[in-house]
Amino acid sequence: MNIKFVDTKVISLIVNMSSDEITEDNEESLADDFKFTIAPAFNDLNKKEFLIIFNLDLKSNEFHLVIEYAARFTTDDEIDEMFKNSNFVNINAPAIAYPFLRAYISNITINSGYQPVVLPTINFTNFEKNL
Repeated sequence: MNIKFVDTKVISLIVNMSSDEITEDNEESLADDFKFTIAPAFNDLNKKEFLIIFNLDLKSNEFHLVIEYAARFTTDDEIDEMFKNSNFVNINAPAIAYPFLRAYISNITINSGYQPVVLPTINFTNFEKNL
């Protein structure tokens, strides 16, 4: 099966200036201010296409950002249940698309007048196991 990364698209984006002040005393709570999920999405009308949906909720002392971001992939064969549960869908496709999300977040934060955010790198093999 040939698989092609097609494009990415922002489904929704909310950026609000933060009213919370984060100090060194409560810096440990920042771990609670970063929520990140990944889920594949399949289209019953187009069985040769799937999406990887990233949901990110990020709070800093400057802003609160919530984004739903999709990466689209196509295949030359119809997608079956075996493919839906494969490592490609759950590990490889997110690993291919994630750098685009990282770049987008850095650009949107700096172009919005905030300190640029560089999302951490992720080992998607371990990430998938933790899900």
